[in-house]
Amino acid sequence: MRGEQRGRGRCGRPLLLVGAGLLVAVAAAVAILTALGGTTISPGAASGRIPRRPRSASTSAGEGRGSHLVGNARPHADWEPHTGPVPILVYHALGEAPASEEYPGLYVSDPEFEEEMAWLHSQGYGAVTLDRVESAWYHGGTLPAKPIVITFDNGYPEQVTFAPEVLSRYGWPGVLFEITEEHLRPFEIRPVIELGWEVDSHSATHPNLTELSGQELEYQVAASRRYLRRKFGIPSDNFCYPSSEYDAATIASVKEAGYVGAVTENAGYASRDKPFELDRYEIEGGEGVAGLAADLEAGA
Repeated sequence: MRGEQRGRGRCGRPLLLVGAGLLVAVAAAVAILTALGGTTISPGAASGRIPRRPRSASTSAGEGRGSHLVGNARPHADWEPHTGPVPILVYHALGEAPASEEYPGLYVSDPEFEEEMAWLHSQGYGAVTLDRVESAWYHGGTLPAKPIVITFDNGYPEQVTFAPEVLSRYGWPGVLFEITEEHLRPFEIRPVIELGWEVDSHSATHPNLTELSGQELEYQVAASRRYLRRKFGIPSDNFCYPSSEYDAATIASVKEAGYVGAVTENAGYASRDKPFELDRYEIEGGEGVAGLAADLEAGA
């Protein structure tokens, strides 16, 4: 069952791609350095995948970080107030699962990811950041007619190379929940921030937070946020519970660290009245558009 596989996979795989080696990191660096307008070369190019050029959405120059921002990084004139539930999707690894992978469902292939994003666009969804949703929920901000948030957990190379290439076709930003130790490096993260993505904490090392207390818990929750804020000059106002493990003490720590909200992997639409238990749909490989459509229909 989906829930059973998610439970096993989340707990046992916090460092899914860290061992990919220097070659993958260098390839990823090449890809992200061109993500803002040049030809995008993904890590898979060396094994035969054709390099692609993202079709960036038009944006108004002179605001914020300038023309690099994708369209939905800013409110549109036709967006409206929205305080109702919003679906949030979560992806883990993008690409083909290795033959030895214990939990292949955590991998969503590149064609499958592209098809799912194209389907969302065809159905009228408009992806925005979680910050933008919270602005609408609590501060009178506006959202597209069918808002959705697309999140990526842990911090893997294709999440900041291939994913932004695809999302930028529709003018969409994503949300990266980064494990701040031994995952992506600053030069890999900065380009997606320049596109208007939101980058938040997924803890420092991805432990089970319910087993921690005191300084250990504070380090995982608060110090990881301080690092992102200091390093990139961004709010990092949302937190992602590692393996979706949390309790009252964990929530209290997240609140104390100054976060505005926190996400789980409990299936359902996120609601403004549960800011520190925001539901998300985990998207697994092999389920495709049909599985995504079923999730969204079930929560509507």
